[in-house]
Amino acid sequence: MPIDIEHLRSWIGREEVAEDVITPVPVAALTATLDRDDPKPRPGDELPPLWHWLYFLPTVRQSELALDGHPKRGGFLPPVPLPRRMWAGARFEFHRPLHIGESIVRKSTIADVSTKDSRVGPLIFVLVRHEIAGPAGLAWVEEHDIVYRQAPGPSEMAPQPAAAPTGAWRYTIGATPPRWRAIPGLSCMDR
Repeated sequence: MPIDIEHLRSWIGREEVAEDVITPVPVAALTATLDRDDPKPRPGDELPPLWHWLYFLPTVRQSELALDGHPKRGGFLPPVPLPRRMWAGARFEFHRPLHIGESIVRKSTIADVSTKDSRVGPLIFVLVRHEIAGPAGLAWVEEHDIVYRQAPGPSEMAPQPAAAPTGAWRYTIGATPPRWRAIPGLSCMDR
């Protein structure tokens, strides 16, 4: 399929702005998920680097999603005709911390669209630059490299996973006796 790279490059400079508030609940949830023993997050606490990924979550209508679960192409991202979308890398700059309780803004810009031929066919790279700012100004800059490629051919199919082991297995649970408190006048049948 021919790819009109100049048409895709016309997306360079396209911007999208999102706003959010750094609330403590996502920070507490990620802390629990990572099994960390951090103190309860409070307004004014610094947001750890990269935890901004807890915010600016997309809210795309089901009817506006593509088959891969991402928003349909042709809005903010260029309408690349290759079906496989993959994250290919990122770069970060940390200028100042963000804090719980702050209102934040993310300005995303299509910085570049390029093509490269590879052994698996054409690749289209889209560079997205995100600038995240709080009340004190620019805090973090994040650049994402997104690569699009053709669907895998028959020779690229992943090998079948090994079958799960079969046979007898045993799992022993050691139960402890219940600690009932005697309640005068209450029989076992009343419990």
